[in-house]
Amino acid sequence: MAKDFYHETVKQALINDGWAITNDPLTLLSKEEGGLETDLGAEKFIAAEKGLKKIGVEVKSFIQPSIMYDFHQAAGQYILYLSALEIKKSERVMYVAIPDEIYYRLIKKEVIVHAIEKLSMKIILYNPVATQIISWKE
Repeated sequence: MAKDFYHETVKQALINDGWAITNDPLTLLSKEEGGLETDLGAEKFIAAEKGLKKIGVEVKSFIQPSIMYDFHQAAGQYILYLSALEIKKSERVMYVAIPDEIYYRLIKKEVIVHAIEKLSMKIILYNPVATQIISWKE
């Protein structure tokens, strides 16, 4: 599988925002533990640090015809990666990076807003054209 379309864009946006990229990809589970580094983790995961804060970022491009399907996939990956970080007792905080324009379309749907709140999903809004972080949604 290839990296998400905007993988390098988000990576550069984080660097522009003062983050140091420490792992690209970030291995969450070894092959013996389930192999997230080869399936899901290696494709889209970036680890970054800024000061004492460490994060894991799942980059989502939302380029499929259905943003609902893309969100469904992003939410599932978020839960799985968050679970792996918790099992490993990692100090990293999990985020999903979503294009800002897509996010504003998503939050017009009540079910999406409810899912984001229910999952306590942490989101990084990025502008793929400007290669910059727009907002951090905690």
